[in-house]
Amino acid sequence: MHLTDAQRAAVAAAKKLLDEVGLTDNNSSHDDDFQDVYQRISSSVASQPSPAVLGYRYKAPPAREFTLAEVALGINSINRQTSVHRIVEHPLGAIVEYPETGASFGTAVAHVFAVDPTSEFHPKLNIQYSLGDNHGGRPYVKCGLILSGRDGEPVSCNNLKIACKGLKVCSARGLSDNSAASATTRTHINAPAAKEIFDKTLAFFCAIRTSGCAFDPDDDGVEFDSQLEVSSDSESDSDDSVSVAIPKRARSKDPTCRAKLVMGSDEYGRPLIQCEKRSERNKAHLVLRNLDEFNIPYLRSLLSDDSVAISEHEISAKALGYGPLIPCSFTAPPSAQKDLCPYWHRDTAGKLARGVLQRWKHNCLSTFNIYTPYDLVDCPYILIICQNPHSHPRPSPVKTPPPLLDIFQSLLQDLDWKLADATPRKIVVESGFISGLRRQLGWNQRVDPPLSELHPSLGNLDHVRRYIDRLRKVLYPDGTGLEGKRSCAVLLMKEHLKLPKAQQYVRCAETHTLDDGKIFHLIICMFPAMSEHLMQTRMLSLDTAFKRIHGKWEEFELETWDIRSMHSVVDNRAFTTSQSAQAHFILFTRIFEIAALDTGVPVRFRHIHGDGMEMWIADAHKGEGLGAGMFCQSLCRDSDEFCPSEPNRRLRDLSPVDHLRRFYRICTVHYKRNINDLRPHTTSTVRKAMLSLASCHEHPDINGALKIIENGGKKAKAWLKDKITGTKFALPALYQPMSLIPLEIWKAAPATTNGNEQAHRNVNRDGVNLTILGGIMRGMQYDARAMAAISLYSSQGIYSRDQTSTHFRRTQRSVARRVLVQHRIIEREEGQDVTDAVGDTSQAQSSQISARAGGAANIISEQPLYTTRPLAPAVETTPAAEAPVFAAFYSLEPEPNIPSWHASYQPHDLGYSAYPGYDCPTSFLDPMSDSSALPLDPNWALPADSAPFESLHVPALPFAQTRNWDGSEYHYPLQSVDTNLQW
Repeated sequence: MHLTDAQRAAVAAAKKLLDEVGLTDNNSSHDDDFQDVYQRISSSVASQPSPAVLGYRYKAPPAREFTLAEVALGINSINRQTSVHRIVEHPLGAIVEYPETGASFGTAVAHVFAVDPTSEFHPKLNIQYSLGDNHGGRPYVKCGLILSGRDGEPVSCNNLKIACKGLKVCSARGLSDNSAASATTRTHINAPAAKEIFDKTLAFFCAIRTSGCAFDPDDDGVEFDSQLEVSSDSESDSDDSVSVAIPKRARSKDPTCRAKLVMGSDEYGRPLIQCEKRSERNKAHLVLRNLDEFNIPYLRSLLSDDSVAISEHEISAKALGYGPLIPCSFTAPPSAQKDLCPYWHRDTAGKLARGVLQRWKHNCLSTFNIYTPYDLVDCPYILIICQNPHSHPRPSPVKTPPPLLDIFQSLLQDLDWKLADATPRKIVVESGFISGLRRQLGWNQRVDPPLSELHPSLGNLDHVRRYIDRLRKVLYPDGTGLEGKRSCAVLLMKEHLKLPKAQQYVRCAETHTLDDGKIFHLIICMFPAMSEHLMQTRMLSLDTAFKRIHGKWEEFELETWDIRSMHSVVDNRAFTTSQSAQAHFILFTRIFEIAALDTGVPVRFRHIHGDGMEMWIADAHKGEGLGAGMFCQSLCRDSDEFCPSEPNRRLRDLSPVDHLRRFYRICTVHYKRNINDLRPHTTSTVRKAMLSLASCHEHPDINGALKIIENGGKKAKAWLKDKITGTKFALPALYQPMSLIPLEIWKAAPATTNGNEQAHRNVNRDGVNLTILGGIMRGMQYDARAMAAISLYSSQGIYSRDQTSTHFRRTQRSVARRVLVQHRIIEREEGQDVTDAVGDTSQAQSSQISARAGGAANIISEQPLYTTRPLAPAVETTPAAEAPVFAAFYSLEPEPNIPSWHASYQPHDLGYSAYPGYDCPTSFLDPMSDSSALPLDPNWALPADSAPFESLHVPALPFAQTRNWDGSEYHYPLQSVDTNLQW
């Protein structure tokens, strides 16, 4: 390509600079092509692949014939009875997965592998063929001159004779096809649409036939013990059982419904499949709709077991090259723990069944004769003689060669504690793992390498998961929790106790037996800096999270707001397995014992010691609250002091609930959220009365509010009973006049545990659903960063954000969030109103007509449910003329002498209604309708024998048809239909 003078000068300068540092070839003359310079830079800078990767990329040359001179010297002779015909020599580190064998029976090929005497990897382990049949061999044998020592003499070897075990093939394979490529799955790329529909229909039928209805009349509504989906964490390849798992119930061995599944149709003629026992009274039995993607005639014939129709469909599919009648090409290695083919076929009896995997019916005659010298230092070569061709296709590379597996495991070990939570998905996004993989592969592309670049077998994620689990079991034999003699948490605590004081984080890993006999595990994590901050705080927030640690563990946090740095700080992080009051009492006791040991200062509470902690705020969890009260009760067990709030009572006589009245408050956000959950069961008046209890102001009529709640229904009454007799500290923790907390402290403290929620959210960004080891270590990294941020602000004045979280900024954000919340509430209520109006068509009538046979009709005008205009009072008139009376108004057309029963209609607060006293419009325009107007007929007149009347208000037609914004039709009930005609 042509370059400008400036570009040429720049390239020359770059070339000169690179020559000086030795990154280019000085003999190269391509100084005028910057692409050449770029390529030479890339090739010089890019790292070389590891020896194992280079060995895998090695392509073995074809075996060569022995020369006449070699034959004359007897080099091709192994012993007096055996000789080889061809030979190939492989360099050090070469990985040969499919060694060349003889092209005809009796032909032998010698493979000579150069090996490292110190390496434990044997070339035999790299072979993908399953070896093991016909074991044999002899020790201390010699193999002629192919393997000789430094003195040129034959060396003593260990001889192993093994044979190829062939493949597992499906019983529906049919005629053998040795030339066919191995197929462990069926491809759907560019498959015709008819084949895709047929395959999905067949698979759907097999799935529902296997699972059946599965309705359990004895356990209906009880959660399953296991999920429907087969776990991807399984360590076994076993496929003996059907892949569609039927959920196992907690009770009764086999109570599930085994009734027949039949095909029917709904009221609109759409096909569906349901259990034959399903009825209006028994709707819990299986029903499957949305069958549009299946071949309905074929599916119907399968369900009805119509052999003639089934045969027609499947024979037609076979003629096109698919279906259960075609031979199956699925294969698997003999070492695989699969016994069943994943595909369904027609067996010899004509029944649908999964094929059985069995050994290839033609025994493979290929043999492997392996000679390994006893002294690999004297003769660093291994000889493998492959004789006779294989009688089956080449298997897929499902085994990872040991040298490449060693690389993979070393990369996993580099993850250190992160291996505890490693999964196939997580490691490929772990920067450290991918960086190491790039180095091993010599990878210089923009995209990260997939695991299959190391070896194709690692493209199987379950295969990778088994390697991860195996290594994790070796490194953590007792798991990653607190169980076992060598539990990770205990070992980590002992390790941290040996560190300098400031670096100790895991401070407690204990197991307690509670009074009810349950085992309580406890792990407390806090740096000494966190202890110092905890003992200095006055307002403390408590919360428990369940998302970050999987299994039985819960994460407990003590959080406070640092006034100086305007930063939320986690002062303690603990992992527990119980939320009982006794468990929380043990938790608080151990936390403050550790904090006192770190700081030399015991914990102090304002209501006990006169200074110290003034308020704790938490959610309404009963165990958490009572545990805090029990902890305070233990602090003044031996005290003879009187309570400042109640001078006639000693501190040691206070109950846990009495202590909570003096420093404990419930988060108003949790409180309001719990009330909002009662919306379906209570009225707005009852909920407002509930909300009025959370206040620092004197209630104008608290007894009246409690009475409203008590009479507000079953749920409201139970709610009130819990607040008064169940969680006795709840009302004082919500209503300041009932508590003994000074009003100034009440107002100064935060009203919510939003700080805890934000702390949970921040640490969850580092990972959720972790093991206990992963949770501890990621929490340690997070808390170390948080303590460093506070220290940086104290020493250098550098805040963690550009803008400081002042009272003004936090209040401004809070107000903005409240505005958004109010908008969402209004939108939800409006949407609920529309839904209620659409769903309740039976109440859409705005008028009623009643008449006696042969008598005048009484026309009763009622107000519509919704309107955009002021409503006139309801009127009742008795016209002189008889109005037409319909037995079934909604199903009959008006009589011919009545041209129109509606002058306008009211589509749920979107239109216009005419009422007595208002002018009636001559047309109505619906903004959502395709029609421009619903006109009145100005030329219509009463029959000659009819007497005029002032107004007529008749029932509404049930639905009006209009269109949504996307053009689709939409039917909604008419909320009012008024006729207001003057004569």
